[in-house]
Amino acid sequence: MSGRLPHRVDFTLLQHLQVLIEQRSVSRAAERLGIGQPAMSRILARLRDQFDDPLLVRGPRGMMPTPRAEALSGPLRAWLEAGESLLRDPDLDLGRMKRVFRLASTDFGLLSVLTPAIARIAQEAAGVELDVEPLSDASLRRLEDGRLDLVLTGWNPEGAGLKSRWLFRETHLGLARPDHPVHQATPTHAELLRWPHVAPSAGDGFGDWVADDLPDMAERRVLVRAESFALVPYLLQTSEAVALLPRRAAEHFAAAHGLRVFPAPPEMRPFDYHLVWHERSDGDAGTRWLADALSAGFEVERVRA
Repeated sequence: MSGRLPHRVDFTLLQHLQVLIEQRSVSRAAERLGIGQPAMSRILARLRDQFDDPLLVRGPRGMMPTPRAEALSGPLRAWLEAGESLLRDPDLDLGRMKRVFRLASTDFGLLSVLTPAIARIAQEAAGVELDVEPLSDASLRRLEDGRLDLVLTGWNPEGAGLKSRWLFRETHLGLARPDHPVHQATPTHAELLRWPHVAPSAGDGFGDWVADDLPDMAERRVLVRAESFALVPYLLQTSEAVALLPRRAAEHFAAAHGLRVFPAPPEMRPFDYHLVWHERSDGDAGTRWLADALSAGFEVERVRA
């Protein structure tokens, strides 16, 4: 029982006790801690009162620890080291980190943001797993509730305690098979209404983002309304359908699937793309690392903005 700590003693006082035991001198302990000897004597008096033990007594070679102090020394040092590790920002060891990060995104976000970063993530942190769920109008609430770590979104990130990093501003292009008549000239709204459309979703609950900018496009014939951007090129290759897409997606699909882009109506407004997290993660080294990895490829765009 002699090695037990009292129930009510503060962390700083215990640090002072450890120094006293190590130095075996009030004056040397005061010098090491940068305080006056009278203040150190008062601290020793408080410690003696709380531990109900002299702790240090005079001996033939100066101050000597009592048996109680000797019994406390080892456990106290370990307890203080553990406490300090909890209070300081831990060093991030990517090579040893085992962690699942939960993200919400459309596959446009995966294509535009995650794909350029995935090699770095895999190389730096082999123990990291990314669990991605579809973006929805509930994603920011799930971030607030702690059920998500990060959200990639082209919608304005508003909510209690939310933090965001602007990644890029995106414009639009049209996409169709290379021999489609839509490529003969810059299409007007009326000409776009002649053709069936493939309409990918920007996330559950976000509505028709094309019609939001172009109200007359609400009357277009939607041949397929798909939850996935990645399905669009396959649906365009063998049909008369066209699609209005974010520029990065349209250019990628054109190059990868032998399709061809065309100008989108100028009334389609650019949108900003954001990486969002909750303020509770500001101090988390792992979340900061992943946010930096995902946004590293857009540093030049942020500088230019």
